[in-house]
Amino acid sequence: MLKIIDLHPSPSAQGEYVVLQNQGLTTVSLRGWAVCTDSYLSGDTAAASREMFVFTEDAPIKPYTRVVLFTGEGEAGWCGTVDGKQAYLVYWNRTTPVWSSAEHLHLIHVAASRRVVQPEDRGLAVGYAGIV
Repeated sequence: MLKIIDLHPSPSAQGEYVVLQNQGLTTVSLRGWAVCTDSYLSGDTAAASREMFVFTEDAPIKPYTRVVLFTGEGEAGWCGTVDGKQAYLVYWNRTTPVWSSAEHLHLIHVAASRRVVQPEDRGLAVGYAGIV
């Protein structure tokens, strides 16, 4: 299970980052996790979309491995750390900071999803997507 373990606010996007760590005992995929501010909970969809990063990479994150989400520019990939371990680096490629002005950060994950089919496909018109 991924958890937020550190936040480094900065007045510039290049200096701002969030550190996540897999604190579970099994490898998890990064795909489907998202970091967001309280705007996600406020119902303001425009603000929520500006203040939410969704991980789309299917990178395997082993137990106790870290993920560092930088607000600024760069290219995603694995990088060695000073303690001899690996961290997966992800870049939002924004020019302005996001987390520095946030009161809270939230880490959410899509727990389940179901394909929405057209009525002519199978007689069903509804689907379900759950977020934990």
